Amino acid sequence: MDDLNYLLKREQEELLRARIAHSPAAGRVHRRRAQGYATRIRDHHLPYRSPRRDGSIFFNPFPFNAEGGQA
Repeated sequence: MDDLNYLLKREQEELLRARIAHSPAAGRVHRRRAQGYATRIRDHHLPYRSPRRDGSIFFNPFPFNAEGGQA
């Protein structure tokens, strides 16, 4: 079982690295890593990103759709 705080921290770090990557290829690698952490967070036994009845989630790393996506 993974530590949820570690996963959250690593996901945010990879999102930041993707944003400042020096090449499109490096940005894709970091986005893929961030998505991997997002998957592990979603599958974690704690309901941190479990959907609510209205379809929203408790925590969204893109609250203003800044990256054009949703976790």
